[in-house]
Amino acid sequence: MHARPQTAFEVARTYALTSLFCLAIAILLTAMGLTDSFGITLTISFCIGLSINTAFVLLARRMSQLEKWYLGPILITAIGLSLGLIIAGALLRLDPWFFFSSNYSSLVAGIFFGVFGFLMFSTREELLKTRMELVESRAASMQQERRMFETELRLLQAQIEPHFLFNTLGNIASLIHSNPDGAEAMLQNLARLLRASLRRTRDQRTTLGEELEIIAAYLDIQKVRMGDRLCASLDVPDDLLGIPLPPLLLQPLVENAVVHGLDPKLAPGSLSISAVLINQELLLRVTDNGVGFEQNTRGTGIGLRNIRERLQALYGNRAALDLIERPEGGIIAELRLPLEHA
Repeated sequence: MHARPQTAFEVARTYALTSLFCLAIAILLTAMGLTDSFGITLTISFCIGLSINTAFVLLARRMSQLEKWYLGPILITAIGLSLGLIIAGALLRLDPWFFFSSNYSSLVAGIFFGVFGFLMFSTREELLKTRMELVESRAASMQQERRMFETELRLLQAQIEPHFLFNTLGNIASLIHSNPDGAEAMLQNLARLLRASLRRTRDQRTTLGEELEIIAAYLDIQKVRMGDRLCASLDVPDDLLGIPLPPLLLQPLVENAVVHGLDPKLAPGSLSISAVLINQELLLRVTDNGVGFEQNTRGTGIGLRNIRERLQALYGNRAALDLIERPEGGIIAELRLPLEHA
């Protein structure tokens, strides 16, 4: 697919958003004590961010013709990053190659947050382009309607919750001085989560094992944040890990259990994930002992409604999602899927 030419307003908007993001990076790095001079850090951040943005404005359409779609953003980011470092070196040290030969203390952290910014903004651009395709296909035939559904699924696969990422980065920043080991563990788990999520965006199908890999990284991040208030366990036989599974059916149930069930609870809580085969059906259970329906919406939330709509589109009446309140407190989310679909 060829990239649509951007209007002058859209280009100006990307520069404005990039400038705000560069300012946020400079403030965050200074607050974390990773740099001694806010002015120098701000200059480097703007040089890198605006250079990468300019590279995307000038080269995105040409790079979109590459057979492998992900090579374009990688090459453009590399070109913009190199150009930004050259400009920063010339402005700050009168040496364009300064940052390629000097051990600059905040460069590694700056590149990390820069890559995070690229992931967020590039994902956002992919979402916008996909939505444009959906709008144009609504008046087409039943074949186009099916294509619209598949595109929505890829859109959901590629989506990363910005507030979750920002909250995780904020937790990492707060732990750097008080609990360096915890900050390092959270950063490693965030890298696991992003790596597994990006790998999933390139495939239309996934397996139960791959989904559990992402869920395990998510739970490890939440364990660092919640401490002893979260105890999680998995009870899934090894011979079920290779079963094909539509993506993002199980993960939202786990997130709901943590965010809406266990997090509001002051006392320690537990969460378990299990999978069994019953009469050619895959039965997945997410069980928690949180606050239950007392502070929840009894299954009427957007995420749960999205799961039910996708189940209906994929399986018809052969699949179901049921929420059961436990007498001792908490909720059991049961997901039943027909095995023959795999």
